[in-house]
Amino acid sequence: MSIFVMATAEYTDRSEYKRYVELATPIFIREGVNVLGNDDDAHFADMPGDKAILLEFRDHAHMKAFFALPDYQVASKHRDAGAKMRSVMFKRMPSL
Repeated sequence: MSIFVMATAEYTDRSEYKRYVELATPIFIREGVNVLGNDDDAHFADMPGDKAILLEFRDHAHMKAFFALPDYQVASKHRDAGAKMRSVMFKRMPSL
């Protein structure tokens, strides 16, 4: 069953976050992660944020393996240096 990760980024250093995007984008593509949403003009109600991201993984194992990849770990250092991230993971609703 698909797993979604919805994340918000609150920028602290845009150049670091930009470097993360440059490094991570090819990894997302290579590993078959669906980027369903990626909005730098997102509107947030009562929570801080500059960007909203919605990712879809095949299943929990796919998600866990992706975030553990050595090249993604290198990219994530730039993400962490460039933004305060908040995320939530949830399963796809079963078909009715």
